[in-house]
Amino acid sequence: MKIAGFVLALFASMSVAVAQQAGGPADLDAEQLAEMERRAQFEAGFKAIVDDINRGSFASFNAAINRQDMLERIFGLRLIDQRVKQSFSEDFESSLPNMIERMFIVAKDHEAKAHLLGFDSRGFLGRATVRYDLPDFQYTYHEYDLRMTEAGKIYIADWTDFLRGEGFSDSIGETLIAAAPSKQAVRKLIDLPRVSDSQVFQVTELLKAVRDRKVDRFVEIWGNLGDDLKAQRITVLSHVHLMKDTRNRRKLRTALIEMAKFFPKEPAYSLMLLDYYFPSRRYQEAFDALKRLESRLGVEDSAMQARLSAASLVLRNTDDAAAYAARAVEMEPGLELGWWSLARASAVNSDFDTAVRALTELEDQFGYDLGPEALGKDPLFAQVVRSAAYEEWSASRQ
Repeated sequence: MKIAGFVLALFASMSVAVAQQAGGPADLDAEQLAEMERRAQFEAGFKAIVDDINRGSFASFNAAINRQDMLERIFGLRLIDQRVKQSFSEDFESSLPNMIERMFIVAKDHEAKAHLLGFDSRGFLGRATVRYDLPDFQYTYHEYDLRMTEAGKIYIADWTDFLRGEGFSDSIGETLIAAAPSKQAVRKLIDLPRVSDSQVFQVTELLKAVRDRKVDRFVEIWGNLGDDLKAQRITVLSHVHLMKDTRNRRKLRTALIEMAKFFPKEPAYSLMLLDYYFPSRRYQEAFDALKRLESRLGVEDSAMQARLSAASLVLRNTDDAAAYAARAVEMEPGLELGWWSLARASAVNSDFDTAVRALTELEDQFGYDLGPEALGKDPLFAQVVRSAAYEEWSASRQ
């Protein structure tokens, strides 16, 4: 029996057992049982797509996108140049697999590892939250809008990428507008009660600079914008994305400052803003941004707990830091960042036994050498190295 079928059958048998224990069909009627079984099938089907990604294959993800439906979402009510629209439509079938694969290859020779954090459905509509592990202890989250046919076929209708702060169809649609921006199309992107022709021209030139990846031209135009145009979502996101995509760190900082100025409480931008808050030592803003994102996602995640621990630690809320870190490793014992967070929080709290436990996991699971010479280089661990618990542990590891 296939895995998905086995899960469905098992869930169905459990559902019947629960109904019998609860008092019979009066407590769980046929419709409720059908919904539970449908949800089990729905979740198992999407989990198979996530598992496929973790095997390095994007075939299931690619197959789960209805081409015509996605094209309609991308085009929507946007005023896209007809030639651009036709060309994109003709190439969509062949270009989509590459678009998907590039999305998951986050660095050279590094594929993002996926973790299904949450799933919910009602009828044949579903929503799932997935965490992707990136290099250097970075993480992003995707929120997927899903649907399932009566035959059990799973479709990914669209998704939001929180590292870029927007939905997939929105991102592609606005890129198509920028390919050949008309006055009418650009005017629709500006959320102001009155928009002058000169403002439309400025934003049009701005989009062309993004399209052509001309950083200096973008900065020149942006510098002449009024605050009303600088505060537009299209301006702020284009600014950040261009500087990220061209890896211009100095100008990216300026773009993120603008994002923090005009959208300080937008949870979709929280991950991007961390690249400004932490280097600038704006730790309270970083902590608040993480909490907003956590609330927006609506799921508890071990990596989020570890990052909240780090933010709490630099805010000197050491008890909170220890509690967040402990929760992180409890939820996901294989999360390296969780053990580092626990080690550091325990060191600050002089909880040397817990620090040693964390160091053990870091050595055994992740191959670190955390002997006195290596660990003593970090001032935070100086008192750990001098503790009796560490000396005993270090001697036992020889």
